[in-house]
Amino acid sequence: MKRKSLVPALLSFSVVFSGLSWGHSAMYQDNYQYDNSNEGLTAAQIRLLKGPGVLSNLCVDGLANGYPCHNIHLQAFMPKADMGGGSNNLNDIWGWTDPVTGKEIAIVGRTQGTAFVDISDPVNPVHLGLLPGHNNSTSSWRDMKVYNDHAYIVSEASNHGLQVFDLTQLRTASPGSVFTETAHMSDFGSAHNIAINEDSGYAYIVGSNQCSGGLFMVNLLNPGAPAYAGCFSADGYTHDTQCVIYQGPDTAYSGREICIGYNEDTITIVDVSDKSNPVQISRSGYSGSRYTHQGWFLNDNQTTLIMNDELDESGLGNNTTSYIWDVTDLDNPNEIGRYVAPTAAIDHNLYTLNNYVIETNYRAGLRILKTDDIANGNLSEVAYFDTIPGSDSAQYSGTWSNYPYFASGNIVLSDIGTGLFIVKPDWDAIENDTPPPPPPVSYCDAASNNASEEWIAKVMFNSFSHESSGTTYSDLTHIIVPLVTGSNTVEFTPQFSGTSYREYWKVWIDFNGDGTFADSEQVFDSGSASRTAVSGTINVPATVVTDTRMRVVMKYNSAPSACGSFNYGEVEDYTVSFSP
Repeated sequence: MKRKSLVPALLSFSVVFSGLSWGHSAMYQDNYQYDNSNEGLTAAQIRLLKGPGVLSNLCVDGLANGYPCHNIHLQAFMPKADMGGGSNNLNDIWGWTDPVTGKEIAIVGRTQGTAFVDISDPVNPVHLGLLPGHNNSTSSWRDMKVYNDHAYIVSEASNHGLQVFDLTQLRTASPGSVFTETAHMSDFGSAHNIAINEDSGYAYIVGSNQCSGGLFMVNLLNPGAPAYAGCFSADGYTHDTQCVIYQGPDTAYSGREICIGYNEDTITIVDVSDKSNPVQISRSGYSGSRYTHQGWFLNDNQTTLIMNDELDESGLGNNTTSYIWDVTDLDNPNEIGRYVAPTAAIDHNLYTLNNYVIETNYRAGLRILKTDDIANGNLSEVAYFDTIPGSDSAQYSGTWSNYPYFASGNIVLSDIGTGLFIVKPDWDAIENDTPPPPPPVSYCDAASNNASEEWIAKVMFNSFSHESSGTTYSDLTHIIVPLVTGSNTVEFTPQFSGTSYREYWKVWIDFNGDGTFADSEQVFDSGSASRTAVSGTINVPATVVTDTRMRVVMKYNSAPSACGSFNYGEVEDYTVSFSP
């Protein structure tokens, strides 16, 4: 069973610059640009393929209502159009539990504001209302945290500042309300993220247009009147941070308030106990850094943290990678391992709960990692819920973030392009560590640029036949072609809008189901180009994966490949099954 791949710590390095004021050369946002192309089959299409057995929201046989899953059940889905913002996308998410009523509220960032959804009945969520951005400003980036029953919200929109919203007014709100901010702080304009240390009552604004993008500190002890408290700019732009009262093993900092900054290419630790004189403790780099994005302490022992790099997947071709750090010595953090997931998706926000890592990885959805061997730099995946069934590729769509801290055990996920997911892990199954099914496969793209002059008119496999009209690529995987082990007769017929041309044919079958068309899986080659139908046989080995992908390619005048584009012809993909 393929569960993890570890890059040993010996292959990486950690460089620490203690006490230096060496800032980054430039301030820049993360690389996010919404991209929902090539997402493949939707959950609805999977339901049609698999039949009524997957209509349950329970995770059964690897699906919950069409969504790939393992040990996580779907409670409900609320489309973005039902949250007061029309077709505008989602971004970050947080949560609040009303201390009086016990109601659980999802606080959902949107392009044009912040939505509030009551998930106390998780299968029947209720949209309570929307708080528009300050001065009705819009942005793809919005972040929010909660302190003392108030939500504090920042945005990349110019002059947005800090919005304050009294959450207790949700107790009497009518569904679908439009709210106004309770208070506003204008000491900064745009900002990327906000962190709040609830033990100290201070907020830390990062990625703003103040403090060189570093820690902009705000006193929240009077929740409705936030006040500037200090600034740390020595290391330049901070993308995200976690700030705590330190209770870990490094006695030199016991009881001090520290912030772990994720600063584009380093982890930077700062003592912020004295807001007027914050002190950098250490600054640690690592091999292969592309964009140090975000991270979280594993638990209250504060000896280990997990972090992600948002650009190492798309920039280096890595699979989703989580970095494990030993921070028992705050002056000398040390990377001890890397978990490399079986998916290629870009990682985004992660949190920790009961010694599990709860990751949100764009097109791979929610991933839960077990940490029982983390001392040796090892993690293992024990649960997932994927909101984009058709693709785990390194693109910016899918889940942005999650909030895993509701007492009910429900987790809320913000899917950028679709809406709010409410899911619940099956912790009994997770504790038993049942191996997850293999991840869904994705295939390379192939298509012609022009199918108006020649196209695939008809394919025949034994007694099966299918006729079609011309498109550059036809996804016909809802059609199952029955083949037998051994020899199968085939015939392929072209059609032309006018002049007939010489066409070359090839066919591949992904016999081992690994998502690739290997040279050994080429089962038909016309051998030359022809203006008329071509025929022959396909041999199927006795040991094959059932219900796998077959690709038929017709290309003008020269031999085609299984992947890529070409000028004239057509590509058709089918599902094939096998019988003796």
